[in-house]
Amino acid sequence: MLNKISIHSNIHNYQAEFYDDFSFFESIKQIKNKAIIADANIIRLYSDLINKYLPGESIYSFEAIEENKTINKACEIYEWIISANAKKNMTLVSLGGGITQDVTGFVASTLYRGINWIFIPTTLLAQTDSCIGSKTSINFKSYKNLIGTFYPPGKLFINTSFINTLTERDFYSGLGEVIKFQLMKGGDKNIDDIFALIESCKKDKSYLQKVVHEDMIIKLSYMEGDEFDAGRRNLLNYGHCFGHALESSSSYYIPHGIAVNIGIIFANIISVKRNLLNSELSERLTHIVNKPNIYIKLRESDFEEGKLLAALKNDKKRIGNALTVVIPENNNFELIKADDVTEAEFKITLNELKNILF
Repeated sequence: MLNKISIHSNIHNYQAEFYDDFSFFESIKQIKNKAIIADANIIRLYSDLINKYLPGESIYSFEAIEENKTINKACEIYEWIISANAKKNMTLVSLGGGITQDVTGFVASTLYRGINWIFIPTTLLAQTDSCIGSKTSINFKSYKNLIGTFYPPGKLFINTSFINTLTERDFYSGLGEVIKFQLMKGGDKNIDDIFALIESCKKDKSYLQKVVHEDMIIKLSYMEGDEFDAGRRNLLNYGHCFGHALESSSSYYIPHGIAVNIGIIFANIISVKRNLLNSELSERLTHIVNKPNIYIKLRESDFEEGKLLAALKNDKKRIGNALTVVIPENNNFELIKADDVTEAEFKITLNELKNILF
């Protein structure tokens, strides 16, 4: 083990352990009463590893797509676990990215009113962001993450070498969250330094071990004293308010982290127009860091005003009649939750965003 981070939770404390090898599978192998659920891609890409450490184990192959973040899929997994004569003292072992985590964590939190589970995040997005924080979620109809629980794993095993087998699309999705955390850490912001860090991540993926560890510490600083998202933790939704709407509007063609990256541009435009964020700083960030890391070819049809507005109105973070967006309140990117964004302000911001992107 390289190092570890201890995480406090009102539900139960847990640890994130960092490795540069796969020796942690030995401890999983020793668990007698377990159910293993893995992203189908992990089963395919790491079959030798699985056969070495988990020979003969029955593994549920999970297709990690947004369409499977449903109560129906959770029920299918319940049936699979129960059919194996599982008991409340079992451990659910989950390997995969954020979607796999959301569904398996939800299953673990609700089956027998809560069973132990271990998560091995295999994507940059899951390692740098979603693996800590206790949240589990499933989608309901077209509404993202509308149903969920707070239920952290008993332990996290992190090895950033999994990132080497990600598709470019998934890698850049993870970079969206890396960009967010680099803006959210304290102190003065140097856009050139953020650009250099992102380029280092792209050129040498071994550099990501340091970045994932740092981003986890940044996230924990926002969660401290607010595990259940009632105050300061809300600020972690920087880029997510518009980002979640964009995911829904695009029928998940735009992956989460890339949608967050675009959502950061959207939030910054609002901040500039409210005379909170310097326009030159925002433009430099957009054109040096955000826009070059969108990666996928965007479709104008996904930015249709009516669909996006409807999704924002149904966002779970909204508490009043106006729209909710987390925005920077100054040039150090200290954040505030703006619960007073009007439809007129949304439309003006969306038009400016489209001019930037297209």
